[in-house]
Amino acid sequence: MKNYILFFLLCSMTFSSLSQEAVNKMDARGMKQGKWVGIYPGGTIKYEGFFFNDKPVGEWKRYHENGKVKALMNYRSDSQRSFASLFDAEGKLYAKGVFEGTLRDSAWNFYSGEKVVQTENYLLGKKSGISRGFDQKSQVIWEKELKNDLLDGTSKEFYPTGLKRSEITFVGGQKSGLAIFFDQDGVKSVEGYYKDDLSDGDWKFYDKEGKLKYQIKYDKGNILNSAAMDSLQLNEFKKYDRLKGKIPEPKVNESGRP
Repeated sequence: MKNYILFFLLCSMTFSSLSQEAVNKMDARGMKQGKWVGIYPGGTIKYEGFFFNDKPVGEWKRYHENGKVKALMNYRSDSQRSFASLFDAEGKLYAKGVFEGTLRDSAWNFYSGEKVVQTENYLLGKKSGISRGFDQKSQVIWEKELKNDLLDGTSKEFYPTGLKRSEITFVGGQKSGLAIFFDQDGVKSVEGYYKDDLSDGDWKFYDKEGKLKYQIKYDKGNILNSAAMDSLQLNEFKKYDRLKGKIPEPKVNESGRP
């Protein structure tokens, strides 16, 4: 019996030694090869995966310090692209997308529970293209065009009914161009222009029938004809002014590469 126990211990020690020798190795050229495992200072696994000629290949797993999976990464052998699923500290999926090296690229989906609450498009780490936000019924509540992380193009917001609430033109991150606001019935209620993020030119206000009620003249954000407006008109204008771009966006985890 003692001989059996001794034999078992020797085998275990040999296996452990071989296992240690099999990970975190570099070849004669200094390139990482085979399986690599990273460890947190507290002793839990930080990551595990395989290298071939210094490049990660196949499936990689990254972990939070509490042991929950942080990311599942699948690397293509012929490029630096990887397909990633990201998880929070509780192990819940919050994002799926592509990395080009260490930068987000192409289409990304962000989740709350099992539902997609936001979609983004990236070009080498910068938001570029169409982004959309969704409510819990998976209906679009906003849609934006971006370039190099800045709003650039048309930005739209929608009522819960699906009808358009606003449509504003952006250039280089600033409101610049046509802006239109709609009431809950889809009727245009306000129309005007921005220049360098400031209201400029004529802003027109319409009634429930879509007929012009009055207009406000602006010069670089300053009202030129406020003396000709009554208090009701000014209060109505202030209401719309407060609503500009105020649709709340879903909260998503925007942390970078795990």
